[in-house]
Amino acid sequence: MMKKIMAVVLCILLAVSCGLAAAESAQKEDYTVVTVNGAFKIRGITPEGYQLADSQNLDGAIWASFSSADPTKPYFDLVISFAEEYANVEKLNDLSDAEMKQLVGDDPTVNEKYDVMETDFGTKVLILRSNNQDDDFACFITIYRGYEIALNLFPGFESSAPLSDDQISQAVKFLSDLDFVPAE
Repeated sequence: MMKKIMAVVLCILLAVSCGLAAAESAQKEDYTVVTVNGAFKIRGITPEGYQLADSQNLDGAIWASFSSADPTKPYFDLVISFAEEYANVEKLNDLSDAEMKQLVGDDPTVNEKYDVMETDFGTKVLILRSNNQDDDFACFITIYRGYEIALNLFPGFESSAPLSDDQISQAVKFLSDLDFVPAE
C-alpha cells in the first residue's frame, strides 16, 4: 500500500514539475536574449509577429536581425559594438548634450535635430531619422558599459511607404522593454 501511495505522489510531483517547466519555457520564448562578448546580455520581448531572423558576430560587432513573415512590415537590425572612446561610459545618460551630439556626428543622411527618450529601465536613447525619403530609416542609439548599441529600423522589403509613427512607436516599445543583464 505504501509503495502505491509513493508512486502516486511521485507521479503527481512529476506532472507538476513538467507543467512548471512547460510554463517556464513558454515564458522564456517571449524573450530574445543576445549575449554580448560575455560582458552582459540584452534581453527583450520580441515584437508580436517578429522573430530573430539572424544573429552573427562580424568584425567584433554583434548583428541581430528581426523580421516579420509579412514583407511589407519594417525590419530592424540590432547592432552592438565596443567603442573605445566610450570604454569608461556606463550609460548614454552619463554623456553631456554636446557629447551626445558628437555621437551622432556629421552624417548627412540624418536630421540635425535628434530626439532623446528614456527607456522603462532608465536608459537614455537617441532617436535619429533619415532626411532622404528614398532611403527612409530610423536609428536608435544608446551606450552601455562602453558598447554602442544601435537599433536600425527600415521599411519592409516590399513596401514603398515611409516608416509610420506607429512603426516608430513599435521600435520605441521594443527598446523600452530591453533589459541589460550583467554576465553571470
